[in-house]
Amino acid sequence: MPKAATKALSEEATQKLEAQIPAQASLATRMAYEKAKAAGRTVVLSKGGFIVAERADGTEQIVCASKPRRKVTAGVSFTIGSGASSH
Repeated sequence: MPKAATKALSEEATQKLEAQIPAQASLATRMAYEKAKAAGRTVVLSKGGFIVAERADGTEQIVCASKPRRKVTAGVSFTIGSGASSH
């Protein structure tokens, strides 16, 4: 069976595709949310500093307080986990 020729994308083409990732991820997340709500499922999300369960009947239950987000800077690495600190 012949092997398929692999074609490398140009740097420009790769960058254009990578630039689409945030929008595609956002769309996929929104679609999953809408699909779950339409199916009558409970959806858990972050809202107003809390983790909230949105039930199919429209009621909301606070599950717990959420931890503040970590502000990150491009090009600076940090460790994720308990006791993590910036490098």
